[in-house]
Amino acid sequence: PPTRALGRSPRAPPLSTLGHRQARQLGTAAAATLKRRGGAVRVLSSPYLRCLQTITPLCDALDVPLELYPEIAEVLHHPRNVAPYAERFQYFPRLVDRADPHTGDDEETWPLGYLERMAATEWNLTELLDAELGRGRSTVVLTSHAASVALVSRLLGVELTVDLKFAPCGAYVFARDAKGDAWRLLRSGDSNAPYVTENAKTTYPWGYKPQYLEKWAETHGGQRYPRGASYEWLSAFRGANLARQGEASVSVQK
Repeated sequence: PPTRALGRSPRAPPLSTLGHRQARQLGTAAAATLKRRGGAVRVLSSPYLRCLQTITPLCDALDVPLELYPEIAEVLHHPRNVAPYAERFQYFPRLVDRADPHTGDDEETWPLGYLERMAATEWNLTELLDAELGRGRSTVVLTSHAASVALVSRLLGVELTVDLKFAPCGAYVFARDAKGDAWRLLRSGDSNAPYVTENAKTTYPWGYKPQYLEKWAETHGGQRYPRGASYEWLSAFRGANLARQGEASVSVQK
């Protein structure tokens, strides 16, 4: 589909030809792993075009719906940056609609507003998954953007540093056995090997620049992210529905 139909601004470009090949390789590898593991799979995606294109091969391989989850949208997100659900559904018929929790008329700030959103997203995901614990083993797949490595930091409870990176089509895999347990890192997403066999010379694992991390510390009394988060986004997230228990979580970047 043309970018004009789905992305209302240059912030929602489509995948390149190589990106589509990488997405198919990721989908094949992830589907094989998830089928061996068993249990229900739920796929949540940023509403941006390249994320929908990236995760569609996996949804097709597993024959599961693709749910919009705007909480993990691109930085500086605003609903006007992406096409309405009705337009996207024409090209992605697996899509399940979901309201965008964005509040206010302005785009969020970068990096502070985005980092606050990621902190609230972790809180919300953990709370909702815990509420359904015991309903059966399942996997939740999140498809987002490189900057969501901040969410990785929050899930693991570790400081966000310049060394924490997200590769193109990388996949972080987390697991835990019971409510209240700490998330365990099973796979790092700082590399897309071995399932991706070709990378562009112009792409690389992305991480936060020192000045972004320093800006957080300067405005939060010297605390390093994720410490100091206010969770101001939580009120916008209430009522979201993640109706399955999540023993394992997979986060994919595109």
